[in-house]
Amino acid sequence: MISASELLIEHTITEIFQPVVVKDWMKSCPVIPPTQQSDELVTLFRRKKQLECVVVCDDQHRPIGLIMKDRFFRLLGSLFGMSLFGNRPVSALMDPLPLTAELSIEPQEIIDRALSRAEETFYDAVLLTDNGRFVGMLTVNDLLNVSRLLQREAVSRQIRTIRDTESMIANIHESVAKVTETTNDTQACSERIAEITDQGRNELNDMLQLFKLWSANAERQEKAVIQLTERTAAADKIIQLIAELADQCNLLAVNATIEAARAGVQGKGFGVVADEIRTLADRTKHSASQITGLIKSMTEAVQSAASLVGEGKKGADKGFSQVKKTEDTFAQLWSSSELNHEAASRLMIASTEAKDISNEIRNEFQKLVTQLNS
Repeated sequence: MISASELLIEHTITEIFQPVVVKDWMKSCPVIPPTQQSDELVTLFRRKKQLECVVVCDDQHRPIGLIMKDRFFRLLGSLFGMSLFGNRPVSALMDPLPLTAELSIEPQEIIDRALSRAEETFYDAVLLTDNGRFVGMLTVNDLLNVSRLLQREAVSRQIRTIRDTESMIANIHESVAKVTETTNDTQACSERIAEITDQGRNELNDMLQLFKLWSANAERQEKAVIQLTERTAAADKIIQLIAELADQCNLLAVNATIEAARAGVQGKGFGVVADEIRTLADRTKHSASQITGLIKSMTEAVQSAASLVGEGKKGADKGFSQVKKTEDTFAQLWSSSELNHEAASRLMIASTEAKDISNEIRNEFQKLVTQLNS
């Protein structure tokens, strides 16, 4: 976070250090013609002690030379200096190649040119022109002040750039934090999915075993029904045989009755027995008929049960096949869930590392801002 003091410094730098313009630092300077006598210039310098230099211009006000007061008096103060130069024009003492620049020149360029001068002219003024005409000059002190402002302006731009970058880093950090939080949720969800998938696999496996048991039971029931059908058919044949025997007994009983009637009194007892046998045969035949009906109903029920058992076995087999396919699908889902869980774990590790790195970057930027402000 940006502290209140840092905001105040940045606001102050932005308000104070507007773009540096050479014109704002330009100073005026006396202009003299090249024909002016040196002794007259001595009078001018002594009368205006604050002057550091004068500019020599032609009749079109174009600078053709520069005379620095210190160098001028050193020449005149030397042995025979006044005798040699006192009555001569200033053109004999001026620097004919002063550093001159147009008013529209960039501040940094003029500073670079001034700093690259020879030692003997290093502290000379810089002459400024507008379309070749002299308009003012800059001292070395002015250049140093401009340079200092340029440096502070550069620092201000650096601070703004760092602030913008820091804001971007903060946004990235926030995004990374959200990714980390989302990754945690994703991992938890992935773990839950894996748990549910594993539970689903276990339940499907239980269901698969139940379908296997159902299919096996249906198969045993089908075999039992077949055996019951076979036994019912056998019982039906036995009943038919009993019915036939009953018919024969009945026929024999009728014949015996007839013979007993012919025998008269001697065959009377035999006739009673014959009647009883015939009655028993009728009852046996009637019972055989009832048993045949019951066996027929039982056979139909067994056949219906056999059909239902067959359908049940088909359903069990089909259910077994479907559950097996579902189990395979769950196996793939479980494998995908494991892969997703591993990917989520790696993503969480990477996002945590990214969060730590963004924190380090933010701290380094804050240190940099502190150093630039100090």
